[in-house]
Amino acid sequence: MAAHDAEKAKNILCRLEHTTLRKVTASTAIYYDPDPQNTVIPEDQEFVNVYYEMPDFDMSRMSPWLLRIELDLKRMTDKKLTMEHISERVNQNFGDDLNCIYNDDNAEQLVLRLRIVNNDSGINKAMQDQDQVDKMDDDLFLRCIETNMLTDMTL
Repeated sequence: MAAHDAEKAKNILCRLEHTTLRKVTASTAIYYDPDPQNTVIPEDQEFVNVYYEMPDFDMSRMSPWLLRIELDLKRMTDKKLTMEHISERVNQNFGDDLNCIYNDDNAEQLVLRLRIVNNDSGINKAMQDQDQVDKMDDDLFLRCIETNMLTDMTL
């Protein structure tokens, strides 16, 4: 009976506690990874292959820069969070502007892979090049997104 009550108390605590992405993140890194289907990170290749078997979007719009967030398995379990839940929160906050893929909750390393999705589809290259002068570089923009997600995104 006491174990059951402790579990109920833990569930309530998880729902009440304010948890940000930073609290469950083990590490973050930004990579230049120009081919979304053939990643430069060997340990991610298997779940990347599965995700991109049948892509349902224009991959040419994806930035070559990748924000890779590795999550802490123990903290994720303690907070009763799933990879799907975190991905849904990313989508709620950023919509179609970010592509978010993730591996299975049972994986050795819990990994989120985020890429900026560019709105323009390369139709007018000259205009796009001019816009590029005015725009922040994707890698710097990803760094800003990373900071925002870690501190402000409530899970």
